[in-house]
Amino acid sequence: MILYTTAAAVLLRDATQIERDAEQSLRVWILIGQTDRYGDALHRARVLRSAAATRSIWERREILRNAGFEIRSPRSL
Repeated sequence: MILYTTAAAVLLRDATQIERDAEQSLRVWILIGQTDRYGDALHRARVLRSAAATRSIWERREILRNAGFEIRSPRSL
């Protein structure tokens, strides 16, 4: 997943959206035997919330990078 900002409010908004999407997709994932996708989505949301709780921007970026998120500058668009 690519992120263009590490602002806490944006990370929390994205975490909420991931959780909402995962809840809506859970039935389908159960039917096709891919329930691990639900766990992956909740893990991503948990990482975003953890990063948002960190005050240091450097630590926030490290948490996100270690979890597999890619952080790009909005200028690179």
